[in-house]
Amino acid sequence: MRVLFLTYPRIGMNRGGLQIQIEETAQGLTDIGVEVIRYNPWQNQIPSVDACHVFSVDGSMVYHTSRAVGLGVPVILSPVLNSFDTPPIVTMLKRRLSALPGCYSDLRRAGMMLHAASTVVALNPAEREMLIKVFNVESSKCCVIPNGINMAFSQGHPALFERTHGIRNFILNVASIEPRKNQLALVRAVKNMRSPLVLIGKATPENDAYLAQCKAEAGPNVRFLGALNHDDPMLAAAYAAAKLFVMPSFSEVMPLTLYEAAVAGCRILTSDQVPVSASLVPLIKQCPPKDVATLSRLIDAEMLAERTDAIRQAVTAMPTWKDICQQLLSVYQEATVPGSQMKAVSRQQL
Repeated sequence: MRVLFLTYPRIGMNRGGLQIQIEETAQGLTDIGVEVIRYNPWQNQIPSVDACHVFSVDGSMVYHTSRAVGLGVPVILSPVLNSFDTPPIVTMLKRRLSALPGCYSDLRRAGMMLHAASTVVALNPAEREMLIKVFNVESSKCCVIPNGINMAFSQGHPALFERTHGIRNFILNVASIEPRKNQLALVRAVKNMRSPLVLIGKATPENDAYLAQCKAEAGPNVRFLGALNHDDPMLAAAYAAAKLFVMPSFSEVMPLTLYEAAVAGCRILTSDQVPVSASLVPLIKQCPPKDVATLSRLIDAEMLAERTDAIRQAVTAMPTWKDICQQLLSVYQEATVPGSQMKAVSRQQL
């Protein structure tokens, strides 16, 4: 089985969850015998592979998707559609307006890719439901395969972080510094608290002003540590040393950092616009991302609460990357069975 991996060309400019998802998936598939071919824009690799796995519905890949379908190569699409900050009816309306003559938006291109794919892989039931409602994706070809759980983050050493930074049992956020991640609300929520807040992540140049605002409003209890590599022992140590992981984002699909924190044993608090696994729903608190007062009150309560192993136990029962890659291999095999591939849908139909 030879599978071509494609994603948007700027993927390497700002390392984040999608790049880690692709890397973990590629490694897991390689471990079980799948030959993963990474896209090279200087070569036409499509005719020599059994399937194309496209990550993201970014419009830059609509032509690759169309070419693959035209050559009879099945497309498996992982949309990672991050639109939970917008009501589905609004996204649906925008998508329909994009079909008007002279309009050619990213939503229209996303629809073209979703309908051309033989299989659409959503990360959770909420994403699957949105894809079906907003883009009229056939429910029969839209499955749910989550990201895998990385158990390595259960092995972090809190003493490493404490020796370096002098704190333990703090509030933690790990994410790129940007408005969608909503660190400003978190900074405001903890301003009058004694508990330290540690922010791990960097801002891209276009978000430098947002980072500056976060720093300007931060109290003395907030520490900005910048980015840490995903495999840096200090990142695992930070999770292990923290008591509470807070994700106040306006929109996420399946954030890897949330599950890394859970594996490490953190208590978890998120905004109510972050989809979480059903097994974690009864164990974590959620609040509206703009409600700073409620966020502050919940952080206070969580920092006073006793540590519990319930979240760690729930998340470690979820599939690992090895389990996920076995499911993906089954998807690839089914898609490459003769006669199983859907015919390409014309732009007029989309």
